[in-house]
Formats: sequence, structure tokens, C-alpha cells
Amino acid sequence: MSRRRTIKGVLHNFLGTYTSRYSDYDGYWLFGILAGENRELKIDLLNPSIGATESTIVAIAVKLAAQKFREQVDKGNLSISCMREARLDITRLPDSVRGAVNGRVCAGYNFRFFARVVSDSGREYDSEMLAFVAPHDPAVESRSKHRGTPCNIPE
Repeated sequence: MSRRRTIKGVLHNFLGTYTSRYSDYDGYWLFGILAGENRELKIDLLNPSIGATESTIVAIAVKLAAQKFREQVDKGNLSISCMREARLDITRLPDSVRGAVNGRVCAGYNFRFFARVVSDSGREYDSEMLAFVAPHDPAVESRSKHRGTPCNIPE
């Protein structure tokens, strides 16, 4: 497989795994909790950093993004060294929409997840995903049975 197709596949798979139900905090979907942060989040996937004023949930989102990205790079048999830049931008779109959570219709927002890689040769690759995210509501959500350490990320 060509390096171009491999990088595109890595980005696609990264977005799928990062936005999955397995991205959780204390058994609840990470992005439902993050929706309450009401912000845009930009993450450097190669050198993730967390500002001193960032909330715990933002710090977990940043760490998890870098972890999931590296896992997909490894699965694609690529090296981080072949990438000059790798970024993830998460944007809550402005209009409230209605969507389903566990079979119940509720208000929420569409979130745009946009991942971009610039290779060592300067070529750019990107992938995008939209996902409906309702703000965290333990009365509607089911808690995951595999909860434990938030996102299983070592400190």
C-alpha cells in the first residue's frame, strides 16, 4: 500500500477510534462531558501540551487524542518521524440540533473533528468526521462497564 493511502487510512481510523464510545471518562462518553466546555479545541498530536488553566476533561481529551493517534500510526506501520505536523481540531458547530442518545431524542450539537498531517516531504493529508454530541446527562446515558482509570491513560 502506498504511503499516501496509509496516512489517509491512519487519519480515518484515528477519528473513528477517538470518537468511539470507548473514549470515556468515569464510564461516560468523553465528548458529552466535553460538550459542556463550549469551546473549540486544537490539539498538536505530535507534541500534546496542556495549559495550566485547562480543565481535567480537556487534559484527558488531549492525552487520549495523542495516544489514539500514535496507536493508529503504529498499526499503519508508519513512523512519527515521517510527519512534520499532525493536528486535530474539534469544533462545536453553532446550531443546536436534536439527536438520539440511547433511543431518546435530546438536544445537542454537531461536532466537527478534523485531523491533518503534513508529511516530511510537505504533502498534506486530512480527514474529517461529524458527530452528534449531547451534553452529558447521567439520567439518559448508560455508564460503561469497563470504566476505571479515566481513558486508561497513565499519568
